[in-house]
Amino acid sequence: MDRRTACLHQANAFREKALADPEHHDQWIDEAIKWLEQAMEASCHAVITMEADDGSDAPEPAPTVGAMAPHRRVIIRQ
Repeated sequence: MDRRTACLHQANAFREKALADPEHHDQWIDEAIKWLEQAMEASCHAVITMEADDGSDAPEPAPTVGAMAPHRRVIIRQ
């Protein structure tokens, strides 16, 4: 399970607690909101991996994906 999905599950669990415990409703909703914010942060971060075929270990300036040379492979995950 990815981080975003795990955070959404936690938010849902706290939302259900809020429904089941009206006396502490606001506390549980606050916790649910925190988890929803973490889920949003997790969905905004993309991982970009670049591998060079030239055998060089020296870092290069980060090109845009559209400007990548054909000898490079780009893997983008979210």
